[in-house]
Amino acid sequence: MCVCSCFRWSSEVVGLWLKHPITKQKNKRKTMQDIARMWDDKFSRDGYFYGFEPNVFIESQTNLLAPKGNVLCLGEGEGRNAVYLADKGFDVTALDASPIGMTKALMMAEKRGVSFKAELLDLEHWEPKQSYNAVVSSYLHLEEPLRTKAFRQAFETLKTDGYFIGEFFSINQIPRESGGPKKPSLLYTLASLESIFDIQGAKIIYLEECDVPLDEGNGHQGDALVIRVIIQKT
Repeated sequence: MCVCSCFRWSSEVVGLWLKHPITKQKNKRKTMQDIARMWDDKFSRDGYFYGFEPNVFIESQTNLLAPKGNVLCLGEGEGRNAVYLADKGFDVTALDASPIGMTKALMMAEKRGVSFKAELLDLEHWEPKQSYNAVVSSYLHLEEPLRTKAFRQAFETLKTDGYFIGEFFSINQIPRESGGPKKPSLLYTLASLESIFDIQGAKIIYLEECDVPLDEGNGHQGDALVIRVIIQKT
């Protein structure tokens, strides 16, 4: 496995890999390997690129989740949402393509005294085998058609009355420097999310573009235009 040399593989990290094995998917496509390397580069920097605290919107909606239920964190990165939810007593599974991101997520969990299941995989070849009370995702920016495929697969994993909760950068965020990609096809519109969830059993509870102040590590700082979404499976 190729990793950025500036991330130090200490005995602590190696021990975490042994103690909390990450399920790894084989036969990744080159394009997804490139994406994983890009995120490895970001996550190999000192500290946590998006900070230690959960996404504010996801944190604010945990009252919707079934107590002690199982939650899927999609595109979880360095683990801030997964660790928060595990600390609240949820049974958490975290998916991401970045080996360094998932390793740092496990390191954070270890320091907080919690645990979750980590899966290292390419969403293009994701084959969900479990059902969840909720799926949460913050700032997962994928090209189409993979975005629709991944989100619909995530929705299908939900149990009846379960929720998909997400926050993503709006296409109107492009002129701002507070975070997010600059490529329009990676960003979101209200219509694009409406289209993704225009499927049987999906009820839009909340869908809105919001101008919010972000304070998430070095990666997200300042006022930003985001789209927040809550979908319930009926």
